[in-house]
Amino acid sequence: MSCYSAVNLLRHVQQSTSRNRYAWLLIAATATGFGIWATHFIAMVAFTPGIPNAYNAELSALSLAASVILTAAGMWIATMRGGIDHYLVGGTVLGIGIAAMHYTGMAAFEVQGRIVWNELLVALSLVAGITLAALSLFVVLRRPSTLTTIAAAILLTLAICALHFIAMAAVSI
Repeated sequence: MSCYSAVNLLRHVQQSTSRNRYAWLLIAATATGFGIWATHFIAMVAFTPGIPNAYNAELSALSLAASVILTAAGMWIATMRGGIDHYLVGGTVLGIGIAAMHYTGMAAFEVQGRIVWNELLVALSLVAGITLAALSLFVVLRRPSTLTTIAAAILLTLAICALHFIAMAAVSI
């Protein structure tokens, strides 16, 4: 639902002018950023490594801020003017926002143990998340319709989930 709302709100940003455009951008980025963060945080709370763990509140808040700010930047770039290059660059920035949120959120994960990352899987998580996010914005902004809105929401959902679950597979404690 969050991703459907995100791409639907993005269409309002694209269609608006002047002050209304910034209001829609703020609404869209906030809703999307919180949705991305909530997906991550709910999944992390469900993650049970079998040893005591906690979350650093400041880094968790920073991961939320990164999600909202980079989502806003990506949406602004994608809707600045029409064109495939803007759609893809904006989507790439949005994907980077998903990655920044996830890895900052992982830095907030405190556990009695040492976290080791599989670098190949980390790279794969970045490629998958960024590519799918870029495709999402490209699909919804290139030819807006109900069908492309649904397709873009699915692609954005896949971007978030692919990045998260591939990244989690990259973690050893």
